[in-house]
Amino acid sequence: MELARKLSEGVGSWLQYQHACHRSGLFSERYLAEPIGQILSAHTRARVNAEYHHPVLAPLATGPGAKPSVDFVVLEPYPKVSVAVESKWIGQTKPSVQSIMWDLIRLELIAHTEGAECFFVLGGMRRSLDAYFKQKIFTGPKLPHNPILHTKTNDKFQVNLSPTAAYRVAMMKKIFAKYQSTAFPHRVIARRTDPFPVDCKANQYQIYVWHITSKVKRDIFYPKNSTHYVDIA
Repeated sequence: MELARKLSEGVGSWLQYQHACHRSGLFSERYLAEPIGQILSAHTRARVNAEYHHPVLAPLATGPGAKPSVDFVVLEPYPKVSVAVESKWIGQTKPSVQSIMWDLIRLELIAHTEGAECFFVLGGMRRSLDAYFKQKIFTGPKLPHNPILHTKTNDKFQVNLSPTAAYRVAMMKKIFAKYQSTAFPHRVIARRTDPFPVDCKANQYQIYVWHITSKVKRDIFYPKNSTHYVDIA
């Protein structure tokens, strides 16, 4: 979790500095690239690659269009992925909950196949983050409580991908539509590190980081074999 803490504190501090310099109008997912890249480079002492083809999903993508990629990877030793990072920004334009779930799944695949350290970075103004976390599609019904990510504690949490969460079936079906014959885990394991800054005013900017891991022996499923996720179109 050391790198998770460095990403949280480093990117969060960088945002506070940029805000003090009246540059918050530039804040976006793309704007996070500089601090994330520099922290990864300093921590690993290796080259950081941006928009790197996903080692599991990119080879499966055929036909026109961009291949699935990862925001940042460290290849050490080359060509093995030792660190992977996905990032999202909650601003005037907000990423869909579906896109965040897809980031978590893709990171889990890398953690499992490459043995890499994988992290999901999420930033934005505190009030915007709080509002985003309150969406039903993000938190799930009150009972049973089944959020996509824990936002209040640093306990290890398992994100269920199975169709037991009925309110997410339609979203998950869209995610798996192009990968019907790909093996996916039943669960993604995520653990939050303390957001930075922890004590944050509603109009200040904050960074959350989750460490995404995978079980060595994990249960898998194929969307084509799922009544809920099969794409018959």
